[in-house]
Amino acid sequence: MDVIEHVAQPGGADGPAQPEAAGRLERWLHRPGTAWAILVGSLIATALAWQAARHFAIDEARQRFERRTDDIQTRIEGRMASYEAMLRGGVALFAAQPDLSRDAWQRYVRQVEPEKRYPGIQGVGVSRLLRPDEVAAHEDAVRAEGYPKYAVRPPGPRAAYTSIVYLEPLLARNLRAFGFDMMSEPTRREAMLRARDTGHAAVSGTVTLVQEDGKDVQKGFLLYLPVYKGGAVDPPRLWGWVYAAFRVRDLMTGILGNDLGHIAFRIHDGDAGVPGDAFFSSEAMTSPRRGSGFTLQRPVEVAGRRWTVVYEGKDFEAAAVAWQSNLVAACGLVIDFLLYLSILTMSRRKRQVEREVDVRTAEARSRMAWLTAVTGLSPDGVLVFERGPDDRHRLVFTNPALSRLFGLRPEDLLGLTEQAVAEWLAGLAHEGDEMPPLGPDSARLSLAGPPARVLKRGMREGERHRVYYFHDVTHESEVELLKNEFLSTAAHELRTPLASVYGFAELLQNENLDPARRRRAASIVYRQARVLKHLVDELLDLSRLDAGKGRDFVNVRIDLRQLAEGAAESLLKPEEMSRVHLALGAYPTWVDVDPTKLQQGIANLLSNALKYSRAPAPVSLTLTASPGNGHDGGWAVLRIVDAGIGMTPEQCARAFERFYRADPSGHILGAGLGLSIAKEVIDRQGGRIELRSMPGAGTQATLWLPLREAPEEPPPAVAEVADAAAQPA
Repeated sequence: MDVIEHVAQPGGADGPAQPEAAGRLERWLHRPGTAWAILVGSLIATALAWQAARHFAIDEARQRFERRTDDIQTRIEGRMASYEAMLRGGVALFAAQPDLSRDAWQRYVRQVEPEKRYPGIQGVGVSRLLRPDEVAAHEDAVRAEGYPKYAVRPPGPRAAYTSIVYLEPLLARNLRAFGFDMMSEPTRREAMLRARDTGHAAVSGTVTLVQEDGKDVQKGFLLYLPVYKGGAVDPPRLWGWVYAAFRVRDLMTGILGNDLGHIAFRIHDGDAGVPGDAFFSSEAMTSPRRGSGFTLQRPVEVAGRRWTVVYEGKDFEAAAVAWQSNLVAACGLVIDFLLYLSILTMSRRKRQVEREVDVRTAEARSRMAWLTAVTGLSPDGVLVFERGPDDRHRLVFTNPALSRLFGLRPEDLLGLTEQAVAEWLAGLAHEGDEMPPLGPDSARLSLAGPPARVLKRGMREGERHRVYYFHDVTHESEVELLKNEFLSTAAHELRTPLASVYGFAELLQNENLDPARRRRAASIVYRQARVLKHLVDELLDLSRLDAGKGRDFVNVRIDLRQLAEGAAESLLKPEEMSRVHLALGAYPTWVDVDPTKLQQGIANLLSNALKYSRAPAPVSLTLTASPGNGHDGGWAVLRIVDAGIGMTPEQCARAFERFYRADPSGHILGAGLGLSIAKEVIDRQGGRIELRSMPGAGTQATLWLPLREAPEEPPPAVAEVADAAAQPA
């Protein structure tokens, strides 16, 4: 606050100094030689600014020139790569259909739409390799397809022949190439043999295509991909080639159009030579202009062949003479305006460069956004290592899925070597488990968690990068474990009664066995066979439920009272009828269910109640309706109550597991599948089941099914529905 007050104080220590300095500056400006000095200095400054602007214009023109060459280079390389990808689709088609017909090839080319998607291509075809003894039969076969004049040409004896057998579109110029032996011409043969020996795409040198008819003749070249019998790269098993033919000027027009801007270029096969050696020159498509002095040679690798593109700029002259406008302005305007104009011009040019940089940056961000979206949405974790100057791979990228799987932040590992990351991963394994080291082999990893996970690891490697991906297979592993446990338990349950049947059946073969022991052995065999049949029936029921996944359920609207009565009648022996007390109500209780399967589920529950209750202990079966949030206003509630041995809360929690039995002694018939089958049936019909039990106090099983309105027409009887469901489709 003191400083502010001191500065604002008039007549202070700084007050007289300011007017005195301003006076000295004014006096100096009024000296006779000062104006000339300022003028000379301004002229020098203007000249220096003009020179700087001129160099800036030339540099900016050079940058535009180089960016345009980058664009042309990228478009040529990208288009040739797309042509190669199209041909690889044809090779894949032969791998999938070794006996590919002409119609199939025509359909493939029509789907590819070369005229629309690959402008500049003359034709897409197939050349077949033929031995001398195959030529005559081959010609006859093609003629039989409706081409009576077809022949392999040029004629004459050769060690091997090739023939263009498929070519689309097969009209106009392309008809001239049908049947032509391309290996009879050295330039084409070199490319075909190179493709055969390497298994990769090969482009030929420049040739005059057979398709040329003498009008508007252009130079051309061909792109080949080999086709092997069996698909694997094996030169002795070569079947032929898939190829594309190009007329150079048509191709470049298709790639670049007629808008080349202020740039011209020519393409040489191999190293650049004199302009007359180029097999393509853009001057053939654009009006000729004066050269600029900007030249640039850039190689292009196209399918194993090296092209050299020579670029020449055309806007150097306009940039170089920009000083004329500046000089005219310097003669008519004051030095200050010239300086202002120079600064304004440079500012505008700077903004233009910045806009171009912004566009490039936006494009780069867009591509990065795609990459981020792909890796971010992927359920698989990804580790990307990059090889550095020290030939060691260091972690440069992780995706969100990896963070979720391993519980880490991306910055926790970035920059670590591959060995360090492997050591870190080893620390996440279950105690006593050995974590497989990072490497090219696939592996399974068990993470201690929480939560515990099982991951499948794979690796892909490029020239500089290694990518490890981790797929969560915890669910698949749990399913496999459950399946193994199921098979083990089923085998154990089957083995016990089967051993008794086998042993006592062997005993019955003894002719000297006394009748009492024979009757006892036969009784045991019968009882254990009944156990086996019951177990097999329940396993088949489970199998049908799992295989059908509810698709084989045929729901009808039916009175639940009929199902309950039918379940009791089908299950009870005459002497047991007095034990079951039915209280099913006086009015119909309508539900939409599969009668056969629901009756089986009720029978299973009623059977358990009888088995686990010693006679003459009663079992009650009651049916009521309960209002609630059901589909049509409430629930049908069916309760089965017994006075049996009961279960603990822990046993109740596991009662619906397959093969679980509350009485493990084996004295009570059953395999522990009845409750699980009943629950599967009821759950898939929109209901639910509950158990309540206490040790020694019996068990209450409650079924809840959605109530429905009464049907307009009387439903069929339960027995009729069951019989209809049992009929084969």
